[in-house]
This record gives sequence, C-alpha cells and structure tokens, in this order.
Amino acid sequence: MYGYVNAWDGSLFSCVFFKYFSLLLVDKMAVFVYTGKTLRGQVLQGEVAADTEKLAVSLLRKRHILVTRIEEKCNGLLNGGNWLKTLRAPRVKSQELLAFTQQLATMLKAGIPLLECLSMLEHHSESSALRPILAGVRQEIERGVGFAEALKKHPSVFNEFYVNMIEVGEATGLMDSILNRLGTYIERQATMKGKVLSALAYPATLLGVAILVFLFMLIWVVPLFDQMFAELGDALPWLTQFVLDVSVWMQSYAHIIGTVVLSLIIVGVRLGHTSQGKHVIDQLLFNFPLVQRVVRASTVVQFTRTLGMLLNSGVSILDGLLISGKVSGNRIVEEAIKEVRLRIREGETIAKPLARSHVFPPMVTQMIHVGETTGALDTLLEQIANFYEQELNRTVAIFTSMLEPAVILFIGLGIGVLVVAMYLPLFTMGSLI
Repeated sequence: MYGYVNAWDGSLFSCVFFKYFSLLLVDKMAVFVYTGKTLRGQVLQGEVAADTEKLAVSLLRKRHILVTRIEEKCNGLLNGGNWLKTLRAPRVKSQELLAFTQQLATMLKAGIPLLECLSMLEHHSESSALRPILAGVRQEIERGVGFAEALKKHPSVFNEFYVNMIEVGEATGLMDSILNRLGTYIERQATMKGKVLSALAYPATLLGVAILVFLFMLIWVVPLFDQMFAELGDALPWLTQFVLDVSVWMQSYAHIIGTVVLSLIIVGVRLGHTSQGKHVIDQLLFNFPLVQRVVRASTVVQFTRTLGMLLNSGVSILDGLLISGKVSGNRIVEEAIKEVRLRIREGETIAKPLARSHVFPPMVTQMIHVGETTGALDTLLEQIANFYEQELNRTVAIFTSMLEPAVILFIGLGIGVLVVAMYLPLFTMGSLI
C-alpha cells in the first residue's frame, strides 16, 4: 500500500509538473525592444509586441519610426514558447557561410555582377537555411538597397563584423579581396572552435555513456540481485545494502527524477538564450578553474583577430572595439570593451583601461600599448592572435590529456563499486549462512 501511494504521488507530481511547463511553453506574442528615429530626427526607445521581428518593424514604420536597432525581449522564464521557434529553425553553419563567402569572392573576381552571383548561389546552394536568406538579400538589392544594408537584415547569419567588412569592400571597390579575407577569417575561427569542441567531445561522450550504464544497472540489473539476496535479510554487507537501497529509490522515483531533469534542461536551455543567463554562463566559464585557460585564450584570439582585421580595413578604433567586443562571444569581454570605449572618448589610450579591466592577460595589453606607440596596432593584434592560437592548441592538448584519464578512472571506479557490491555477499555466503 505504501508503494502504491508513493507511485500515485509521483504520478501526480509529474502531471502537475508537465502541466505547469506546458502552460509556460504555450506560444505567445513576442515583445521587441527597439531604438529608432522619428521624421524630425528625435531618437526614441521603447517596446512593441508582434509575432515576428519583421512585423514589429512594419508596425513601427506605420507610426513613422525608422528602426535602427531591434531585438526580442525575454518575457519571463520561457518567453512564451517563442524560443522553441528559434531552436527549431534551421541555422546556417559556419562551413556553409564559408563556402558562400569563398564562392562569391571567386565569382566577383571573375567579373560576374553581384546580382547574378547571388542568384546563382541561391539556386545552387545545398543549405536549406541559406537559400531563403540569399533570396531575400537579392530582392533587397534589386530594390536599390546596398549589399551591406541587405545583409544587415539577417544578423543571425551575418554579424556586425561581416557587415562592416562588406561596407569597407563597397566603399573601396575591393569586394573580392575583402571577401577572401573574410573567408580566411571564418575558416580560422571555425578551425579553432572545432579543436575545442572535438577535445571535449570524447570525454563528454564517455561520461554520458557511463551515466546511462549506471542507470541501466541500478534500475534493471541490480533488482535481479535483490531477489537473490532476499532470503539473507539484514545480514547483507553495508555496501551491498546501500546499492540495493539506491536501486529501490531509483525505481520508485524514476518518473519524478526524469521530470525534474527534463524541466531543468528546458529551463537551462531557455536561460542560455537570455541576456542574464549568457552573462552568468560567461562569468562561470571565465573563472572556472578547469576551463578558464581555454576560454580566455579563445576569447583573446577572437577579439584581437577581429579588431586587427577591422583596423587594417580602415574601420575606426571606436567602431572596431564595439564590433570586436560583440563578436568575441563573451559578455564579460563585451562589457569591459564598452568601458574601454568610454575611456578612449575621454582621451585615454586603449591599453590603460584595457589593463584595468583585468579581462585580458598583461602580455596582451602590453603588446597593444607597443602597437599604439609604434603605429602598427593592426599588425601586432594579428601577432597576438597567432601566438594565443598556438597557446590555445597547447592548452586544449593538455586539458584533453588530463580529462580523458580522469573520466575513464571515474567510470572504472563506478562500475567496480557496483560489481563488488553485488558479488560481495557471494564471497561471504558461507559466513552469512
């Protein structure tokens, strides 16, 4: 009877939990935060509710507001389910963006007009996510919009760095050269990201498989031994009894545990898509002992290489810092760069406020100071990126060589404890009888 009540309570708990989260996941109208200008040039900031960003911009146009910046606001924990649309939507991979950039550079260098290039790439692209975007860009250009301005309407694919580099290409007439440099940049960034992910993939896979094996043994295998040892009563060794108790507990509350884990995953994914959640995650990664060296090195490479390319292409230092901070992919760095820009506007150099932020290693700030003094900042930034890219490779190799044995040791100990716990009564069977 007691087990029946527990099972009923657990089922009721699961039903309530799923009902609560299903209500949170119901799709609602999104809210967008915008910055814009009126016909008189007055700057306005506010919020507008709409199903999509395009409809939000259309509503603001009807109010005679020219939108300069718009982004979706997080409404509560799960944002009414709109985040699920983002997860389900196909995304353009870095390799697909790289192929598009390189192919467009080659075609423009061969003298093919931009519209014809976009039309050919649209029809021959293998990416279902990229094709409609290229169609939209081509249509915007046909209406008289500039190439960079058309790309700007797809920020999830073409970030500010990409758009600004295209603007430089349009202004200088060196579009094919700029696209080649963009292709090299995207390829190097994708390679760096791939090395980090591949280094973590094997240990993460081992750990995931180990957890599944433990759960399988506790829920389905250990109960078989429980029936075998039932006649021994309370005379079981403490380790065996502990494992059996854990197995019984897992069987009784498996549905509750599954519900809670699923709920935590949903909440965690949603928090990872909010500004506050990203800030917390970046703060943890930036200071967590095991991964902070990898995170800091990859951030330095991303920031310095981006800023170096922008400065080399003629972008102003303030705009370059703003874009590089956003492209760095780390909210801590982005906030530090915003403060650096304020100090530069007040007359300071780049190196001093950057050193005070304690975000980058002292060597980076010293090299930047040398670059400012000698007037070769873009060159030194590229050298910094190359150095820390090598440092990142070494760090990832060391991290992997330490992590893999640790995970294997953990798996071995876990399975060893289960095996010993189940066979220990058999070894002591004579004394127990």
